[in-house]
Amino acid sequence: MATIEPALRRGGLCFAEARPTVQFIFLLRFLTGTALCASVAGDDGHLGRTVWGAAAWVMMIFAVYLFNGVMDVPEDRLNGSRRPIVRGDLPPGFASAVAIGAALLSLAAGFALAPLMGGMLAVVLTLGYLYSGPPFPLKRSSGGTVLTGGVATLLTYYGGAFSYASEIRSSLMLIVFVLAASLWTALVGSTTKDLPDIEGDARAGRMTFAVMHGERVLRLTICCTAIGLALAFTAAVLLLGLPLWPSALAMIGGALVITVLCFKGRRREPYGAFMATQYALHGLAILPLFLI
Repeated sequence: MATIEPALRRGGLCFAEARPTVQFIFLLRFLTGTALCASVAGDDGHLGRTVWGAAAWVMMIFAVYLFNGVMDVPEDRLNGSRRPIVRGDLPPGFASAVAIGAALLSLAAGFALAPLMGGMLAVVLTLGYLYSGPPFPLKRSSGGTVLTGGVATLLTYYGGAFSYASEIRSSLMLIVFVLAASLWTALVGSTTKDLPDIEGDARAGRMTFAVMHGERVLRLTICCTAIGLALAFTAAVLLLGLPLWPSALAMIGGALVITVLCFKGRRREPYGAFMATQYALHGLAILPLFLI
């Protein structure tokens, strides 16, 4: 019992280090892909496969973000983070071992489901390593962050669609939503995330957009990108007659809130607004399809 309790405590700290809010949004993305595929496939799908696939996917995201926490210690210290590894509560060696174990388990589960599922998991795991790991981590540039976030997000939706139908049955609704939500994550998420960490990233040697162009340009870029994407998504929904207008309204509302926060000089709140918008965006896409 004396040895079990510390292990369980460290396991909980690993979960906290891997950012539960991010794991939850990836689960929502996966389930949104499932729901949008179900609107085409109907009953020609399998919920058991979906649950298996979702478990494998979330385990993979857990591994990626736990590894990121291990590799981000210098930057986290400079940026004043209070996550478990930086606090000294979670040994990096233990976290690394858990991350490797979770990655291998997710791959085994994915390939057991289907070779394509295992391949998608392997791609995101590889991107996760390239983002944080040596020798040339993609996190040092905004382009690398956008690439990693965009591809991982896109594959998450299609992983959910594939798990349900055993094939990717695409539809106009799935394509429009996935494109809009992936760009929202890649462009708005990456820039709002950089906003509070400009000084720490500069001292850590990162060449992000914020470090290279300054905070004022970054804020303007965030506002223009968020509003532009929200308007483009809304226009596509209306012109194509897609039942995604609640999600489109959520993105417009989120873009306006982010813009107001940026003009008020807030640093951490724009990323919080971005995350809240994601929850609304996906929840409103999933709910109507399950009510039909």
